[in-house]
Amino acid sequence: MSETVKRAPVASDVPVLWDSGALCLDLRGIDTPPKPLVAIVELIERADTGDSVRVLIARDPINLYPELLERGWSWSKEFAEDGSLRLTLTRDVPEPPESGR
Repeated sequence: MSETVKRAPVASDVPVLWDSGALCLDLRGIDTPPKPLVAIVELIERADTGDSVRVLIARDPINLYPELLERGWSWSKEFAEDGSLRLTLTRDVPEPPESGR
């Protein structure tokens, strides 16, 4: 079961939820660009976000993917039966530098 996280919302009024050990944004009812993208970017830029975020969104946010790459995040997506999209965003772990042997 999801519960509202006791943190400031993103994009001024989008609640941040906690679900199964990860932060989650339900953006399915927000159709006005660029608010969904702004909400996602604001959340992943927070210091306390962690390494995984789940997003429920009405359509494929193609303009988001370059922003994620630039900020060091990858994603997987799964379409739901209702046509909405479930994104799982994962912070990329930098590879350790090669040691000079």
